[in-house]
Amino acid sequence: MDGNEPGVTETSDQRVLAVLHRMIIDNKLKAGDKISEVQVAAMLNVSRTPARLALKTLEVEGLIKKRSGRGFTVQAIQMEDIADGFEVRGVLEGLGARVMAKRGASDEVIAQLTGYVDAIDTILDSDRPAEERIAEYQEMNTRFHEVIMDNCGNTYVRFVFTRLEKLPMLKLGTVIYNNERQQKEIMRLRLGNLQHRLILDAIIKRDAQRAETMMREHVNQTLLYSEILAS
Repeated sequence: MDGNEPGVTETSDQRVLAVLHRMIIDNKLKAGDKISEVQVAAMLNVSRTPARLALKTLEVEGLIKKRSGRGFTVQAIQMEDIADGFEVRGVLEGLGARVMAKRGASDEVIAQLTGYVDAIDTILDSDRPAEERIAEYQEMNTRFHEVIMDNCGNTYVRFVFTRLEKLPMLKLGTVIYNNERQQKEIMRLRLGNLQHRLILDAIIKRDAQRAETMMREHVNQTLLYSEILAS
């Protein structure tokens, strides 16, 4: 398939990236394995464009390395390091939610956050293929987190986070998705959006402590809940 074919959306590479992240965590893609754009496109039944973009992100994250010829080699990862990274991300995003709740959010920001949470419910409640829903979830999820990070009222929160977000799987809105357990994954995403609503409620009510606690829990569930629901 040609990489320039029409109809390829930004969410396609997000979905591919989410699946590849899960495969690396589950050791289905092992350190030393060779992986290529053509292989990913065939494996996940997508065009080469989203496969190429997802691989580019994995390379930036250090999860794969370009080979001298074509393709990439999967790199060894330490799950302890990734878990530590999520813990730090949770602290930063929790601080952002706390500051926003404490200082108060504008009507425009509240409207944006509410719109993203409602949109996610609509996406997950639809009967479209799970692959489409996970991709659209990730897009709305990213926007939700970015609005809080960018409008919390403390510019140093975003400044510090820019040092972190290029590490494996730590970019805002990252979703780790098991393509073989779609119903359980949709259930996990519903739980994630419920947490969005609780965070938003705390921000609206200016409950800084609850906003921070809920955001930390929400960020750390990316790894924890995916492991629990994988069984």
